[in-house]
Amino acid sequence: MAYLTKFKHTGSVISSSNQFGAKMFAVAAGFFQQYVRGVFVGTGSGVVAQYFIQANIPFVYVEKHPAFVRQFHERFGAHTPLLAKDFFTLPLDDSSGGLANCLIVSCMPVTGPFYSERLVEQFRDALNSGSTIVQMSYTPFVRQVRLFERLQKEGFLIERKGSVLMNIPPASVFVLRKS
Repeated sequence: MAYLTKFKHTGSVISSSNQFGAKMFAVAAGFFQQYVRGVFVGTGSGVVAQYFIQANIPFVYVEKHPAFVRQFHERFGAHTPLLAKDFFTLPLDDSSGGLANCLIVSCMPVTGPFYSERLVEQFRDALNSGSTIVQMSYTPFVRQVRLFERLQKEGFLIERKGSVLMNIPPASVFVLRKS
């Protein structure tokens, strides 16, 4: 239970974060040539985000929790572009922090109590605006994730691209795209 209340460098109870960060990066890198910029949402402590700092496209990082914002700046410096904002306040445009026409890498929780109609709408609007989303999930099966089910029903492609089973809970990487 301590991991639920105390910020760690890993983000899970038993973590293979290096494997998971490398997997997220490998999946996202397949889209670098299609986009001129990326938005990394839910940076947390930066365990996965660290793989994207030197990416072939520039990323802006988004984290709303003050403790994680502070930890991110301590880890990567104040020069690394971090927006201390909520995902839902990001505009659907081509600005540096906008969600249109970009590669969105998301470590935001999207299952269980974090699922909302607002989340479905924001993801749908970003996908309809020309973006691709690389999303982590601690639920390894697409059918168990209500967000993904809703977007699939609306015609979006959801593909599981890999999993890190030695993470507790197991972590998977999904790609969400417009068909």
